[in-house]
Amino acid sequence: MEAIATPLEELFKKRGASFREMDGVLLPYQVKTDVEEMNAATEGLLLTDGGDRAWVEMKGTDAADFLQRILTSDVKKLQPGQGQWSAMLDGKGHWISDLLLYALPSEDSIPRFGLDMPTCRRDVVLQKLEMMHFGEDLKWTTPHVGRLLLLGLNKNTERTPMTVEAATDGWILQRPDRGADCMERIVSAEGAEDVARALLKGGAKLGGWSTLEQLRIEDFCPRWGVDFDETTTLPNSNEWQRSSITKGCYAGQEVIAKINTYGTAPRQLCHLHFADDETNLSGAELQNQEGRKMGTVTSWAWSWDDAVKGAVGLGILRRRAAVEDGEVFAVVEGPGEKRVSVKVHLPEKRFG
Repeated sequence: MEAIATPLEELFKKRGASFREMDGVLLPYQVKTDVEEMNAATEGLLLTDGGDRAWVEMKGTDAADFLQRILTSDVKKLQPGQGQWSAMLDGKGHWISDLLLYALPSEDSIPRFGLDMPTCRRDVVLQKLEMMHFGEDLKWTTPHVGRLLLLGLNKNTERTPMTVEAATDGWILQRPDRGADCMERIVSAEGAEDVARALLKGGAKLGGWSTLEQLRIEDFCPRWGVDFDETTTLPNSNEWQRSSITKGCYAGQEVIAKINTYGTAPRQLCHLHFADDETNLSGAELQNQEGRKMGTVTSWAWSWDDAVKGAVGLGILRRRAAVEDGEVFAVVEGPGEKRVSVKVHLPEKRFG
């Protein structure tokens, strides 16, 4: 299947970007050097393409109740202009899709929401919405939009809360999943290039997916299709902030509540800190001292950030190895087999 092109593809091509297919979407991978792009994200203003995510808008008097029934987060807590981590699961707690949910400002007092999800999961989510819709007063649309990510606006402040506000040409989001403070402009596909050019004239620098990946790995932010997928349960991925254990029943809640009450998942996604070694260890097997397989490195990045220092990543580990400050070894097979010491850290467990 041919990769999906985004409304910003031509603009990036004209400026010499290299491209890669990411989850079925053709995205700019790199425009400048790693150092130039990271400097823009941390000391200036980085503009890149957010087309790996899809946008669905839902409106109706029953929209909040409907979403409360089918999503993991407590939708009733949301006020217009606010956002929250969320997810859609099946009855066994497996992921259908990760979501960011925004309560959109509305002029007519009718509830309106924006659902942000991986582009590769949009059709699956839409199919599930149709299956779960039983005559409620609501409807949804999938507007054709351009998604412009701006990183570096709030460098010296705490991470901005998830918010959404209306703009004359679309929406302005504050999103938490890009590894740095990130504002996103969602605009019509036809107007995306013009908005991007205006931002570039204002001092923004173009960047690509490579920099986004480094930032989100440094921030230990899991990504769909790499660190978790439909074969993974929410407790496996330690994404507890997407769920509520106090609201009414929803698909997967029983699994979440049971594991939270009685123990831990048999496999867990953990934060990893590698011994000083610049070998890219994505996909490497994780072993214990005796050489027994304990898991796999799912994401890896070398960080130049003084606060991080060295190589970091994420990995799925068996329960016995998923312990705070535990040690495992990333093994690179082949001639001159390499074993790199890895410290394990568990994500903070907090509910939405």
